[in-house]
Amino acid sequence: MPALKVECLNPNTGARMNIDAEIYALFFSAIRQTLKGGKAVTFSAMVEGIHGYLKRKKSNFSGSVPWYAVTVKNDMQVKGKLEVFTEKGQKLNRLKL
Repeated sequence: MPALKVECLNPNTGARMNIDAEIYALFFSAIRQTLKGGKAVTFSAMVEGIHGYLKRKKSNFSGSVPWYAVTVKNDMQVKGKLEVFTEKGQKLNRLKL
């Protein structure tokens, strides 16, 4: 039986791609955990936070963390769950309240 897929949207290009629902849920949770409390962080810091989350959860994920991070982050942005903004010349990400 094929794995369930989630369609992810890109806010910049309008492109759509499908990723495994299990991986989407893992990265969605990791991003939410990394950005909890209204923190605004750079993409690099968010990827570091995701790595930490995966390590704490003892995940056996072996794919490209930055690729999945940007894919899920972009989808969350399109769906209004995350905002990307520039402050003092830095592009930052935070959860929408």
